[in-house]
Amino acid sequence: MKKSTFLIFYLPFLLIVSILPGCAHQPDGTAYTRDGKEYGQVRGTFRHKWWNYYERGVSYSDGRFFEEAATDLNLAIEKRENDQRMARTYGMHFVDYFPHRELGIVHYQTGNLEAAKKELTLSLNQYPTAKARFYLDRVRKGMMEKEGGKVPAPNLTIDLPEGEIWTRKDPVVISGNARDEKYISAVTVKGFPLFMEGAKKDVSFSRPLELDQGSHQIEVQAVNLLGKTSTRIVVIHVDRQGPLITVEDLNGHPASPEKRPTLRGSIYDEAGVSEVMINGEVIPIQKGPEVLFARTLPPGSETVEVVAVDSLGNRTSALVDVGISSMRPGLLKLAFAGSRMDGLLVAGLFGSRDTQAPQISLKGWADSDAETVFMDRVFLDGHAADDGAVESLTLNGKPILRRKGKRIFFNQVVRLKEGENTIVIEAKDEAGNTATRELVVTRQVPKALQLEERLSMTVLPFEQKGEISVASLSFQDNLTDGLVNRNRFRMVERSKLDTILQEQKLSRSKLIDKQTALKLGKLVAAQTIVAGNIVESGMGIEIVARVIDTETSEILASEDVYDEVKDIQGLRTLADGMAIRIHRKFPLLGGTVIKQKGKWIFTDIGDEKIALQGRLIVYHEEQIKHPVTGKVLGSDNEILGRARVVQVMPGMSKAEMLDGNAESVKPLDKVVSE
Repeated sequence: MKKSTFLIFYLPFLLIVSILPGCAHQPDGTAYTRDGKEYGQVRGTFRHKWWNYYERGVSYSDGRFFEEAATDLNLAIEKRENDQRMARTYGMHFVDYFPHRELGIVHYQTGNLEAAKKELTLSLNQYPTAKARFYLDRVRKGMMEKEGGKVPAPNLTIDLPEGEIWTRKDPVVISGNARDEKYISAVTVKGFPLFMEGAKKDVSFSRPLELDQGSHQIEVQAVNLLGKTSTRIVVIHVDRQGPLITVEDLNGHPASPEKRPTLRGSIYDEAGVSEVMINGEVIPIQKGPEVLFARTLPPGSETVEVVAVDSLGNRTSALVDVGISSMRPGLLKLAFAGSRMDGLLVAGLFGSRDTQAPQISLKGWADSDAETVFMDRVFLDGHAADDGAVESLTLNGKPILRRKGKRIFFNQVVRLKEGENTIVIEAKDEAGNTATRELVVTRQVPKALQLEERLSMTVLPFEQKGEISVASLSFQDNLTDGLVNRNRFRMVERSKLDTILQEQKLSRSKLIDKQTALKLGKLVAAQTIVAGNIVESGMGIEIVARVIDTETSEILASEDVYDEVKDIQGLRTLADGMAIRIHRKFPLLGGTVIKQKGKWIFTDIGDEKIALQGRLIVYHEEQIKHPVTGKVLGSDNEILGRARVVQVMPGMSKAEMLDGNAESVKPLDKVVSE
């Protein structure tokens, strides 16, 4: 074929082919207007790059121009496939790139639920985000509503035996499983919501609860996406106290060998008495809440020991002095103790005249009513005695007496808050005489566990559309409050940030720059900063936060939250959700040093618990005892230094000592996350 003929026949065809690609997308300058606002514009020149199509597609979607949005998002996917946080565009420029997620939202808005599910699922597989989970749940709900039919409640099971539960455990763990083909969207235990990232068909849960002595009704609830609810009520009886021992009668005298003393009494425990021993010998009983006993003692007996154990293993011991000549009918001896009582309780009887108020004695306290301890609870091992009978005994206003008696032995557990705690014990006899003993217990937190030793953190204003907005400052304050309330980090307050900004003559807008933000973090002595951005669209608001190490500039964690509610209360809820996510990324972990070599230490905290660059406090622990009474007051510690995790393995991690004397660290020393 001649050259001229080729040009005549094929040149028009080639021209048409060269034009066709331009018909597959919007012209570069195409913009649409809705409610006075333009959509479809990009920053800078439109260069037909993947980030240009993505930015324009998201803008079209925001303006509800969904057909145009789908076209541009598909073109972006053709040029770059995977969703990604901080995808590099050119040089040192990065953008959050989620074309599959945004395309899935476009399909959801236009009613194409199958396509929406496909794109959102793909996005979550490539890079999970809160926004993708939010709309995937919406898509699932929409699909189920279209199917119609009867919707059953979720299947909720609790990992506990049927009926009411008796336990002495602390904490009490409530665990179980919720399952529903309609997807579980929420689970709560005693009103506390389980942390969930999107709805699931099968949810296993475990929640430790700090429950005081007594009965508790625990509500467990599971809800599916269509709002159907299943509820279980678990009744937990917490019993950490030993049985109540009442010695009702003791006949005989050791000075008269021909008369063998007889001991009669009763034992009571709500959890059920399971075993009774007299002088080390188990006696046959009819197990139940109350047990009667009678025992003839060997001639010449001077004391008799009664030990009672309940069904949970709580124990009470009482040592009764047989040397008292006799007991008139009606004179009672009561012993009441807890599972942690040490030694024996000596039971003595008084005469019949009541001439004074009851006496309150506490084992290990001597004459002191003030004590400093290094634990979160105190055990009160004592007794109240009266010549007549003690008819009322209270601890911080709560009755602890089962029945009146000459001498009542008790062992109570009192939880302590940090700092000063006041404990009031009051005993009243039948004549109305009252005795009061007030204890002041100061709880000190061991140094390595104090908040002031934790990882320091400051929250910077979040960027919104390239600037610091009113919403940015509001979210900064709310997120700071949410983190402060969880007592995990040593937070640097906003007022200190503002002071440094003034001193350095910096405007808040400069904080958008990462290097400026890191510099500010170091100036306020923060080991980490929380920075991020607020992305508000026509449908909702997405907030992305990054926790950055000010020393290494590494991003330690990246978290995001999303909701369609955009008012002040909505921002507060998002801030609280973000605080929970950051808190979960930095759990407070404890472990043990298993080896030290040079500047390296090895701990028993494995890769399932801690991540690279995690910070540790290394300390030596020492038990503290009262120098006079020998009572254990807890454990204090000495900080040996700080370390950074450089290697994680199953069941073990390796860390580099950053300060302190590495040679002073020994196996069995302790570590806790900073």
